[in-house]
Amino acid sequence: MRKESIVLIGMSGTGKSTIGLGLAKALAFNFTDLDEYIRNKDGQTIQSIIDDKGEDALLLLEKQRMYELNMKHRVIAPGGSIIYHPDLMKYLKERSFLVHLDDTFENIKGRLKNASTRGIVGFKSKSLREIYDERQPLYSKYADIIVNQEGKSKEKVIKEIMKHHLMVEPAS
Repeated sequence: MRKESIVLIGMSGTGKSTIGLGLAKALAFNFTDLDEYIRNKDGQTIQSIIDDKGEDALLLLEKQRMYELNMKHRVIAPGGSIIYHPDLMKYLKERSFLVHLDDTFENIKGRLKNASTRGIVGFKSKSLREIYDERQPLYSKYADIIVNQEGKSKEKVIKEIMKHHLMVEPAS
């Protein structure tokens, strides 16, 4: 039996929410965009939490909200900073299929015209390039598979994830 949930990890601008929604529909799973879940539950956007309480407060809240989610038959699109929580990543790896949605820095930068208001942890003190370079090895470290999206349609990416998800057997 395969893992019953899929968590999409990757930088802002890789389409985690768009791919996640399509993937959930194709698998007849529930879908949760963690940023939206936080916005609905806490009444603030990710950027406003960073502005009001700081990045550390957001990281703690993100972790707390992720632990709250029912992982059964669910596709989850968390924020790109989720990988800063080794304990949470271990928990997710045991319970879900982790997919790194990867793309080139140039493609991501091109999609993030609103990077300064996107709620990206680290953006106040680092460039987008520095954040990308810092996070890439972490995404790769935790991922069960890496899906390079460059030049692929949303449908092709979803099919690729589904193919790998169906092939994966959980560790005994």
